[in-house]
Amino acid sequence: MAKFYLHISDGKEAEVEIDAANAHAAMNDGLNALSTFACRNFPPPDNVSITVLDDKRRKVGRMRFVFEIEYADTLVM
Repeated sequence: MAKFYLHISDGKEAEVEIDAANAHAAMNDGLNALSTFACRNFPPPDNVSITVLDDKRRKVGRMRFVFEIEYADTLVM
């Protein structure tokens, strides 16, 4: 297993060390963490993101959750 870091930002900064088989698995772990956070804090804040870093703290990828509602122009309320 390789070491990766999840850098979590939601207005505050935190970093979690994880073990994953490869960068793809680390990104999946980050996505699962982001999904879990979004479900527990629904609707999630606008600025939630997780950046996955490798063992040398190089960016592997970044993900964020966007919650958006769009109404049709013809909808009468």
